[in-house]
Amino acid sequence: MHNDNQVCDGKGSKPDIILHYNITKDGVDNLDEMTSTYSCQRMTARWPLVIFYNIIDVSAYNAYVLWTEKHPAWNVGRLHKRRLFLEELGKALVQPEMMRRKTLPRTAAGKSAVESLRKDAEQPSTSGITDTDTC
Repeated sequence: MHNDNQVCDGKGSKPDIILHYNITKDGVDNLDEMTSTYSCQRMTARWPLVIFYNIIDVSAYNAYVLWTEKHPAWNVGRLHKRRLFLEELGKALVQPEMMRRKTLPRTAAGKSAVESLRKDAEQPSTSGITDTDTC
């Protein structure tokens, strides 16, 4: 396929390799569409950051797919399940650092802001994601 010069006789007369690519590219296009809906990517001129942002987006999507396969009853009937998952994932990743910083000295305004965020984080989650669940 890659080394021959075969061309399809249909409209446009495209090479077979182009037709094969067009048939099999759906998975990549679907992943790009899903990760662009909720993405952590930011404008940057530094290519390592672009790659890092893409790794984060794809990893978060993979975690979502694994979570929904392991827990099919999670948030049944709710819209925007992926957004809910990403919110819970973010809270689960930030919470240990918030607890570590609890003992650091701070101003009264900073302390009240951290306490309000901590109260939100300590409320029972409706999603059921915990740090003890692993994929």
